[in-house]
Amino acid sequence: MTRIAFLGTPQVAVPALQVLAAAHQIHAVFTNPDRPSGRGRQLTPPPVKMAAQGLGLPIHQPERWKSDEMKALWATQEIDLAIVVAYGHILPVWMLESCRLGVWNLHFSILPRWRGAAPVNHAILAGDSETGVSLMRLTQGLDEGPVLAICRRPIARQDTSESLLEQLAGDAGALLKNHLPALLDGTARPQIQDHTAATFAPKLTKEMARLDPSKPAQELHRRVRALQPWPGAEIQFDNLSIKVLAVGSLKSSTDSPGTLHWDKTGAWLTAGDGQAIELTRLQRPGKASQPAAQALQPWGVSGMRRVG
Repeated sequence: MTRIAFLGTPQVAVPALQVLAAAHQIHAVFTNPDRPSGRGRQLTPPPVKMAAQGLGLPIHQPERWKSDEMKALWATQEIDLAIVVAYGHILPVWMLESCRLGVWNLHFSILPRWRGAAPVNHAILAGDSETGVSLMRLTQGLDEGPVLAICRRPIARQDTSESLLEQLAGDAGALLKNHLPALLDGTARPQIQDHTAATFAPKLTKEMARLDPSKPAQELHRRVRALQPWPGAEIQFDNLSIKVLAVGSLKSSTDSPGTLHWDKTGAWLTAGDGQAIELTRLQRPGKASQPAAQALQPWGVSGMRRVG
């Protein structure tokens, strides 16, 4: 019996885990340690751990891989094939070389475009028309391994990184199901990437959240959608940071860039190209998410402000 390990952490990895568990016995699941979460900072297990528990699978939660203890533990597993989905660790070369059938990663982009930690976010930020899932064999370089198959998905105008990842997670499960037989019997023949066409998707930072109203409206629209749920997008006025949780349509505006105008019908922020972007949901500090006009009521049923 081929011994399979699954490595993943967030919710987007769960569909692939479920597909794999339905098709073959999983010898071990590796996921991140429980982390403090919520206002009470209680230790919370990652979604993959909870799913693996529900499936009755053995679970390991190493803090890091660069230790003799981790190397010894992995050796005892005698894994033939490993499947990785959004695990959150750079795996050591000795681990990649230990599996006779390889270590395969489901990466959420159309490789070689958007190698790195946040491919879906950067695809939306850049205005890409599509994204997808690539089934690739892991090598030592960052997402540089040969690609076996790609599933493509168009990016809709209202897609956020969160909603798009939810769809792509299902695509990843289907892609794995379709190609698992070839991975198991060793007949998979991935193709080398065109490394000259590579682009990179670095980690998101808190500093990216601040919206610059001098930018074009379409760029602001993409930024709000790309940065959900973290780090989010925000505007500032009256010395407050107001989170922008959702955006709607665009329209022409005669206001100067950075003008926030609202009334009972909605709220609009004028951008640097003479268009205004509709802000549909906002969140004031310490408050819940609200429709934009309702969130702005402390400044009047209607009004106008300059934002930074």
